[in-house]
Amino acid sequence: MITDKNPRAAIEVGQMIIVHLNKSDLSMEQLAECLGLKRGAKMINLLTGRHYFPVDLIQATVEALKMEPAKFTRAVLRQYQSEDAVDYVFKVIGDAALAASKSTNDQPHEKSGRRQPRKRTRRK
Repeated sequence: MITDKNPRAAIEVGQMIIVHLNKSDLSMEQLAECLGLKRGAKMINLLTGRHYFPVDLIQATVEALKMEPAKFTRAVLRQYQSEDAVDYVFKVIGDAALAASKSTNDQPHEKSGRRQPRKRTRRK
């Protein structure tokens, strides 16, 4: 399925980055360096929404600006897919993580080789 890119979402991603950049101790040049981008036009174009934010820069951006990963990832993906498609992907991943968590919690835990100390009881 071919979808058109969403320029409004690109602007929203840029605005999210600007808000967090202003809260951080980083300059725009320092953020560009953290992301492995050249200083100047490329970073400005990402911040203004003229360029679509690359998916492979999500993690570095989240870590550099201490952003909430799910919200930022959702915004970046919205540049490339419909909101319904992005919501479905998040639901599937969330359901899979929940199922994996439940199956891990339902399995008996391996015992370590150490004995647990017994509680002392007083005799009457």
